[in-house]
Amino acid sequence: MTWFRDHLPKGQLVLDTSALINILGCGAGIDVFRVLTLPCIVEETVLAEILRHPVPGLCHQHALEQLEASGFIQRTSMDEREYEEYLGMVQAPLTERLDAGESATLAVAYRRSLSVVMDENKGRAYLGRRYPHMTAVSTLKLLISSTSRLNRDVPFLQRLMEQARRNARMAVPKEEKSLWTEIMAATVSAGLEPV
Repeated sequence: MTWFRDHLPKGQLVLDTSALINILGCGAGIDVFRVLTLPCIVEETVLAEILRHPVPGLCHQHALEQLEASGFIQRTSMDEREYEEYLGMVQAPLTERLDAGESATLAVAYRRSLSVVMDENKGRAYLGRRYPHMTAVSTLKLLISSTSRLNRDVPFLQRLMEQARRNARMAVPKEEKSLWTEIMAATVSAGLEPV
């Protein structure tokens, strides 16, 4: 299980909308954020894209306010230079255009020299072409890293993954689909109790 380790870069992370929704949906968002050394940055545009909590019966506004009040997320607005970068992405030709949340996330991360948590294949491909020096991690690798930092086991990670998929319809980047499969099969090969 060479994948069961910390995959996170040093420094603050900027969260894309899907990553934040997946963390809310995993059922242990507070634990995930608690083991990060710095608060995650969330741009206002990303927060505006979240219209409901992925877990039925829970209030997304209350959950986000609680994460912010606890110091786990840091709300930010784009400055003028970041906004210019953002406009270049949302106004790009249709084949290159990113949605508002991805564009805001990348603009803030680029201008502040930070890493991003992003799952969408189109956004990650754009990042690789336009900002090859910027580090992107997926929600899956964030969950693996948090589980490792919490000194929890693979069944705990699998529960996070299953809840994020069920509640938030978590998807993984195409290059990590085999990793997802390997993790979900780990209980059988390790003789652990299935989740």
